[in-house]
Amino acid sequence: MIGDALIGRRSDPVLVRRHRFKLRAICNVVLAIGILAIWLSEIQDMMLSLTAVLVAVVVATKELIMCAAGSMLRFGGHLFKVGDRIEIGGIHGEVIDHGLFSTTITELPSRNLGASGTGRTVMLPNSILLTGAVKVEAQPRHYAPHRFTLTLEQAYLPGRVIAAIEAAAQDALSPDRELASRFHQFAARKAGFDTAGPETEVSVATSELGKLQFHVMIYCLAKDARALEQAITLSVLDELGIGAQGAQPRTGGAEAALSELARQLRETPPKERRDSAKAA
Repeated sequence: MIGDALIGRRSDPVLVRRHRFKLRAICNVVLAIGILAIWLSEIQDMMLSLTAVLVAVVVATKELIMCAAGSMLRFGGHLFKVGDRIEIGGIHGEVIDHGLFSTTITELPSRNLGASGTGRTVMLPNSILLTGAVKVEAQPRHYAPHRFTLTLEQAYLPGRVIAAIEAAAQDALSPDRELASRFHQFAARKAGFDTAGPETEVSVATSELGKLQFHVMIYCLAKDARALEQAITLSVLDELGIGAQGAQPRTGGAEAALSELARQLRETPPKERRDSAKAA
């Protein structure tokens, strides 16, 4: 009876299929473990490569989204347009083109070197608009305040220097005085607040070395600012006689006194100099 039962179980097709399935599953597991053991390092390298690619895609997508957001900010906030002179992140130039992802400007030198371009073109991603301030400058044919400083090596009466600066500015700015005054009133009404000008302003101060400094503000065309600054500076220097052949920063008596003091210090022994210092 037992033999008949065993023969019957072995001949049962359901049990046979079940045993075959278990055997196939065990073989597949062993094969998978073997493949993993053999190709584990290659699989790790492939996963690292895929991770790096995914990170690069995420970063690039983020930059593109920020550039598009910067373009929307420029358009919605009316920050600037083609032809405006702007300064972004320390880069100064005139806008010649702008798109969804970038803004193209032609580079300009610093303000004290004039208004002509350097000939170089700079392409900026619009994402920079989200991370820094944008300074929009006056157009070359617009009137705007221009400030510069005169530092004098020699000592002069401040009142005399201020009078010379004001006279030089009056001569240089007199041809456009009326037009500048009207433009200043128009700009103040349009902006809703007053700006410096149109009269020339001069203030006096001292540098860290104790030299006289005269801070000058003139109201003029932006494109003529550097030329007017040079004209005023040269006129003041000529009026004060600075740079003349006979001008000397020190008098002969002062030089003689300094020479005598140096000679005495050289001839005095170190011990006597220390005693004199203690007595003082």
